Amino acid sequence: MLIMARAREFMFLALFLTCVATYMSISFPRGWKDTEISVEPAFANLHAAKRSKFKSLMQTGYLPSTQRNVITSVPTSLPTCGRPVTNFVFIKVHKTASGSTFRVLARFGRNHGMTICYPALRRKAIHIQLSYPSGKLTKDDCRPSPGRKYNLIIHHSVMNKPAMDRVMEPGTKYIGIFREPLNHFRSIFFWKRRVARRNENPLGAFLNTTHDRKKTYSKHKNFQAYTMGFPKRLMTSKNESQIYEEIRTVAGWYSVVLITEYWEESLVLLRRKFCWRLYDILHTTQKLHALHTKKEHVSLTTEQEETHRKMSNIDYMMYDYLNKTFWQRVTNEGPEFWEEVTYYKTLNSEVNKHCNSVGSKRVFPAGKWSQEFVIDSPFCKELKWKEDRWADACWDVVERQNEETKQILKKLSGVK
Repeated sequence: MLIMARAREFMFLALFLTCVATYMSISFPRGWKDTEISVEPAFANLHAAKRSKFKSLMQTGYLPSTQRNVITSVPTSLPTCGRPVTNFVFIKVHKTASGSTFRVLARFGRNHGMTICYPALRRKAIHIQLSYPSGKLTKDDCRPSPGRKYNLIIHHSVMNKPAMDRVMEPGTKYIGIFREPLNHFRSIFFWKRRVARRNENPLGAFLNTTHDRKKTYSKHKNFQAYTMGFPKRLMTSKNESQIYEEIRTVAGWYSVVLITEYWEESLVLLRRKFCWRLYDILHTTQKLHALHTKKEHVSLTTEQEETHRKMSNIDYMMYDYLNKTFWQRVTNEGPEFWEEVTYYKTLNSEVNKHCNSVGSKRVFPAGKWSQEFVIDSPFCKELKWKEDRWADACWDVVERQNEETKQILKKLSGVK
């Protein structure tokens, strides 16, 4: 009888954990559908016209101080949406502002008690890596989380949707990021390459040689496309129709792809698509990885730029597609999108000014685009945390979850 009673208790625990996991995996309200976006060439330069058109739109952020300390007040004009997405993978592409994005998403994950797939290998964790560079991923690559699947991946990984879907909770959403390829080349070229800085024009010298020409991909050749999931078997294809079709397939895996050159606009679009608050996308205005070298910006000849375009052709084709898609989505949001962007930039600037000067408690009242929220000394300190500190904070959440599960098991088994 005792054995049967224990068996029933464990069955109840399993059912309880399953219910909790199911509840946490619900990211969108019933009936939500991410419609396919068709892209027309006319949207290539749409962003410039829209930014100019709406530049005269107001500064709607008002930021006087009050004395309340809870996020409760919701203005009637604040657009409503369903349940916020709390189950996502961020494909962290090197040198694309992915470090800044990591910190925003890690804070969101910590604040919402998400279960991060934290690298099991210490050498991976030190370099903020998970499945990079191989793309291979199993549950064993994550630190244990008994009784739960994961609902947060933000470390450097190569997109492998089937493998990630097996590790993650059902209904996972994917976030990508992409940078204009020549700007990306200029930035990543000097990454861990101090010797290259001795040359008067190291970028031009590199492009004048045959470096990386025969490689399928490298840091300087179609690196972003590879990281985002473009298959290696097609990297050398000369069939542009085939490449574009694969780019459409890869792009379809992502709910949102951030564009580095329009990073804050991208965060606002992410907030809207994922039903988050503006508070969730506040970020530090300090630069994370400045190279401190003018050679990154040295002029290149037309021939050298064309060499890079040919060498990294898939990155250029993918950026063109994703950039057009991004601006069509922005257009579909309507003119109020730009009003929110202006409000957000004003709000974020004010938060940073406060943290960099006073740093004490301050209440930011509700506005058209945000709920009331509070910042204080701990928030301001966290705003300056580096990636490894935020990764540890996310893992602390999982450790607490593991301890709670352990205590439940002990209680059910009668162990004191």
